Amino acid sequence: MRIAIVVPRYGEQILGGAESQARGFAEAAVQRGWEVEVWTTCARSHYTWENVYPVGQEMLNGVLIRRFPVTSWHPDRQAELNLRMAAQGSLSVNDQYAWLESGAHSIPLYQHMAQHAAEFDVVITLPYAMPLAHYAAWAAPERPERVVIWPCLHDEPFVYTEPVRLWIESVWGVMFNSPEERDLALNSLQMHPARCAVLGEGVALNLSALPKQMDIRPDQLLYVGRLEEGKNVLLLYEYVQRYFEEGNDVRLVVLGEGPSEPPLHPAFEYLGFVSEQEKAWAYASSLLLCQPSLNESFSLVVMESWLAGRPVLVHGECAVTRGHVQRSKGGLWFQTYEDFAGALDWFRSHLKLATRMGENGKIYVLSNYKWETVLDRFEAIFRVWKGV
Repeated sequence: MRIAIVVPRYGEQILGGAESQARGFAEAAVQRGWEVEVWTTCARSHYTWENVYPVGQEMLNGVLIRRFPVTSWHPDRQAELNLRMAAQGSLSVNDQYAWLESGAHSIPLYQHMAQHAAEFDVVITLPYAMPLAHYAAWAAPERPERVVIWPCLHDEPFVYTEPVRLWIESVWGVMFNSPEERDLALNSLQMHPARCAVLGEGVALNLSALPKQMDIRPDQLLYVGRLEEGKNVLLLYEYVQRYFEEGNDVRLVVLGEGPSEPPLHPAFEYLGFVSEQEKAWAYASSLLLCQPSLNESFSLVVMESWLAGRPVLVHGECAVTRGHVQRSKGGLWFQTYEDFAGALDWFRSHLKLATRMGENGKIYVLSNYKWETVLDRFEAIFRVWKGV
């Protein structure tokens, strides 16, 4: 099978759920013997879209990467539209398209898509929140028969716009990460894709360097991911600091990069970007992972925590992460500070049951979200869609 994946950023040092999703799929597909190319930009940061990586091709873990320069980006215009959308909850149709136009774009990448998409069995584009993924899909010459979207939809204002609906409904097929994401598209948004299926996402975490018996730190909470307001980290910081100042001996270890770094306060230990081995150690030694985000289509960090055998505490207003927790029995959820503090009190006083929750989560991941399982599911979906 020949597959091309279009994702705005790609590389080992690039944080982000969709980016990790694309890289995991590509590397697992190559291991299976499929021919995979990734078409991406030269940018590393989605805050600056500066062309950092060289133009051209390179190999990374068996995957052929073709990099193209970012040729336009209008940050002031995009920021203005983001603020208006946040304040008003909607934009005029013209401004919805203006938002797409203001994003980071690569004309050479779109030209490559137009010239070479037909050479592949399927071209996968992701995620919906990046305008480049939209333009790339429209650039494919045989778009209805070839392009599959892996959108990573979130229940946020931009998902309700006309461009997103047309994008979803115009391509050959749509793959969702979770039943809740599918329900958002089909039921809440009343979208009508030509074909759709719940694929899920593969999860892998290298735990080989860890001792068989890890010492759990009952005072250590963990956050892993982008440090952005959109990930609800400011609320997490507020709750952890309040819990600490009420006399509880805890600290939140924070792994990740972004503009919303934790406060300089004894309740926090900020480590920034760390190696995969250091991340695995942090998961396995922490009491639990805190995932406060309201907008997830899958949540890779929740799955990684479970692979390390540790439970999670998620926000109850995120249907996706709450759904995973309910199905797996791998953690708890909160909505208010009282919920949050009560959950931490429970985890800290029931260490064996907390570990049992983590083990439940591990079984859930290994049963549903190993890359081998996801690729089997992808092959089955592809055969059905092709009528083979």
